[in-house]
Parts: sequence; C-alpha cells; structure tokens
Amino acid sequence: MNKKYYDAIYLKDLKELIDYGARSYGPQCAFKDLDTERNIHEYTFFQLKDDVEALGTALLARGLQGKHFAILGESSYSYVVSYFAVVNGVGVIVPLDKEHTTEELVNLVKKCDAEVLLYSNNLYADVMELKNSCGNLTEVINISMYVNSFEDLDFMSLVKEGRQWIEEGDTRFQQMEIDTLALSGIFFTSGTTGANKGVMLCHKNLVTVVHSTYSLLGISGVTISVLPINHTFEFNIHVMGSIYAGATLCFNDSIIRVRENLLKFKPNISLMVPMIVESLYKNIWKEAERAKLDQHLKYGIWVSNVLRKFGIDKREQYFKPVLEAFGGNLRLIGCGGAPLRPEIVKGLDDLGISILNGYGITECAPLISCNSPLRNIPGSVGILAPDVKVRIEGKRQDGNGEIQVMGDNVMLGYYKDEECTRKTFTEDGWFKTGDIGYLDKKGALFITGREKNLIILTNGKNVHPEELEEYLLNNLPYVKEVIVYAPEAYGQREVLITAHAYLDPEFLQRVGIEKAKSIFKEDVRRLNQKLASYKRIQDTLVRETEFEKTTTKKIKRYVIQRSQE
Repeated sequence: MNKKYYDAIYLKDLKELIDYGARSYGPQCAFKDLDTERNIHEYTFFQLKDDVEALGTALLARGLQGKHFAILGESSYSYVVSYFAVVNGVGVIVPLDKEHTTEELVNLVKKCDAEVLLYSNNLYADVMELKNSCGNLTEVINISMYVNSFEDLDFMSLVKEGRQWIEEGDTRFQQMEIDTLALSGIFFTSGTTGANKGVMLCHKNLVTVVHSTYSLLGISGVTISVLPINHTFEFNIHVMGSIYAGATLCFNDSIIRVRENLLKFKPNISLMVPMIVESLYKNIWKEAERAKLDQHLKYGIWVSNVLRKFGIDKREQYFKPVLEAFGGNLRLIGCGGAPLRPEIVKGLDDLGISILNGYGITECAPLISCNSPLRNIPGSVGILAPDVKVRIEGKRQDGNGEIQVMGDNVMLGYYKDEECTRKTFTEDGWFKTGDIGYLDKKGALFITGREKNLIILTNGKNVHPEELEEYLLNNLPYVKEVIVYAPEAYGQREVLITAHAYLDPEFLQRVGIEKAKSIFKEDVRRLNQKLASYKRIQDTLVRETEFEKTTTKKIKRYVIQRSQE
C-alpha cells in the first residue's frame, strides 16, 4: 500500500521546536526578510535560538512573566522571535490583525487582558491610541529591527540586554519548564459570521499541528510567506512547520509585491488562500492574451496532457516562461481558508504547479485535513491529519452532516466565554465545526457548506449556498465574487434564494451597470433550468465594489446579509 504520511517525530513543546531547529539545521538559513530599502537579511537556526533566548531573558528580567502580550505587526523575523520568546517561558501571546480599525484593536486588547504590547514601527498611530485607551497596558515595545522612530523600548536593545544577562549567568529562561496544557496563546477568529472570539491554545495543541503539518506536506526547500502572520494558518502551519522541516522561509513585505517577491526569493513552495491563487492563475491568462499567446498556451497544455497520459512530463520545459514569472522554482502551493474551485487546481497543475487544498479552523489550531504530495484527491480537502479524529454527525439524505473533531489539536475553549465554549462541544467531547461535509470511502474529507449558511426551505429541503456559488462562478466568467443567501420575503414565510454578485470591472465598464444587471439576471434564469426546482435562484443583485472581507480574504457574509434585511 502507498505511504500515507511523511515520517515525523513528536515534540514536547515549542521550546523543543526551537532547540530541534538549531540542533538539526544550525548554520542553515531559517528566515529571510526585507528592510525598508528592500535589502534581504538572512537569519540561521542557530541565531533564531540565540535571539529567542536573549529576548526571553530580557523580558523575564523586566518582571513580565505571566503577562498577556498583544503582538501587532507585519510578517518579519523579529515577529517570530518575539512570539517564541513570549510563549517559551514568559507569558501568553495574543496575535492581533494589523488590518483592524483602531477601535477594534482597543476592544480586543481589553478583551484579552493584555498588559504588554509588541508592535511594528509603522503602526505607531494605532499604538498611541491603544496607550491612551487601554489602562492595563503597562509596557509597550517596538519590535522593528531596521528602523525605530520612537522612544519606546525596542527589540534590538532588549536582545542585547538579554545577551548580557545570559553572559552573566542568568539561565532562568533557558531552564524554564513549560506546562504543555496551560494557556499559551489567545487567537481571535477572523469574524466572517459575527464577533471575534478568543480561541485559547496550549503548547500541546501547537506541537500537535506541527507534527500533522509535516506528516501531510513534508515541507522542504525555500518557501515564501504571503499571508497575515497573526493567523494560525500562517504561523502555526507555515512558520512552525518550516522550522521543524529546516526550510528557509522568506517574508513577503506587501500583498501588492507578491509577484515581485516570488522573483526575488525564488521559492519552491508557499501557503496561500484561494483569492491569491486565483489571482495568480488569472494573471497567467491575462498576460498570455495580451501577448496574443493564449491559443499557443492552450495548445501546449493539450499536448502536455496527452504526453502525461503516457508517463512523459514536459511541463517544466513547455511552460518555462510561465513558471519563470513565479521565480522559476514554484511547484507546490498549500491552499486553505476557503473553498478553491477545481478548475483552478487543474489549470495550475496543467502548467506544473500542484495545489494541495486543505481544511482547518482556528479552534483546531487550525489543521484538520489536507491533500498531500503522497495523496491528492481532487475536489476534497484531503485526508485527515494523523492526530485528528473526525465524525459526521446528523447525516442527511444526501450523506452530508456536521463535521465534528476530536484530537490534541482542539482548543482549550474560548477566553472568558464558558457559555460559548459549552455550546461548541458535544456532551461526549467532540468539537462542532459548524461546517457540513462527508468522508468518502478512501477517508478523504469533502466540505459542502457551512451550517450557519444553510438555507432551509419551508418544505424541509436544504440548499447549500456554496454549491450554487461555485455553479455560478464556473459558468459565468464575468462574475468575480458571489454569495447566495435567502432573506425572508416580505410578509411571507417563504424564503427567496438570492444571488448577490460583484462583476469583473472590465465587463462592467464595457456594458454598463444596467445592462450588466440584465445580463446577470438572464444568465441566472438560464442556468436555473439545469438545477432542481427547489435550488433555483429567484432574485439577483449586482454590486460595483468588492465584498467586505477578512484579512484572509473570506467574504464577511453576515455584513452583506444584515445590510439586506
């Protein structure tokens, strides 16, 4: 039987993760990041361990043990060092989203009881407001390495201070014992369906995900980080997984520079969300059309696919110009956070870039399942992580039910919210994801919808809006984004299935908004004929701006639906 997982060892805690990286890969490059002039700086696994210990020692020397540390900043080496210095013996880390409004940040800092704030230099305007509004903040530390415009304590000074303490014999941080089941981090959910909740994770949760990540993906080589570092998908899977695997992780400094930095760092692997993957794919075809090479590219793909059926793979040679636009080495993208359309997966695979779709949720630290280079099941979100159990509860006639999870990756609960925690677990201890799906006979997990999004008709029929959204996106190329939902019709108990779409700006400019509305309405009416009568879309809306999204590029459904009530 084919191998299911890569071989991986279990680590005791995150302190051992840093030690393991230094012991196994010492002088190799662990991280690359960019300064304000876009010069590349490199840091080894040895240096990572030394800097974590130095910063941790300095924080202890300043009496900050046991405090909650909010961290607010861009992806960088200093962010990583600060994170591990806190969780490996000092206090509780609370990563915050730098895209939040100042008001939201104030609320979250208060909600998590943070007493220390670690921040990046260019977020100082937010920091000033946090200082004034959050009375519990007793210490503010600038963690930027290459510039410090203010008088607060700074990263480099603290690392230097910590090294002096260690040289004088201070081993408090190095000898600190870790309680693997105690709270080590509070991670706020991204809020696609409502208010942010503080997910409590411990070292046991996090090292379990490190083990699962390598078991499924077998990360190696050079990888580029393009997602917000405060999210568990990026930090727990990508950053921690890279340290475990000995990979070199390069930090992208701006979402608008992804393509430029792919050329700069030349990675062979990355983790992305569907919106970024789809954008990269669409750009390939836009460039081909501009150069009038789209038909040539289509023919090349056809020839390549015929040859692959006979075991001959010429993608690297045939599509070298396409691959060079991504640095020349990119061959694998792990994708999560939202559904990814199958035609995008196939389209990139045709060109030589494998997309491995996965599934996770913050409450599960976050990894639940993922496709793998060893086993890639099209249309699924992969096989279960080796440390996870999944059951499908409340199966309906179509075989779908709620996905429920048990394992060492599952959270301790929600911070200061016992009632919400209680409702999220079953009486026998399984975590209720709220997602709908099924497991096939080969053990692959398929996601078909979200419990909160499910449309329940008065005749008892269930409609999965995600199914209709994918149907529209697959058949109407001018539809860029769409959500399907069912506000109640005025004065009636019946629901009205509605498709609300953001259309391609070039299409809108060409035909005009009124004509676009008419075309969309007529196309939906035509597509309805191929749907079961109870699934048919009865109303259409068109918007001229993108939907409001989280920083992981998921549409905030509740905002849209609330605005239509």
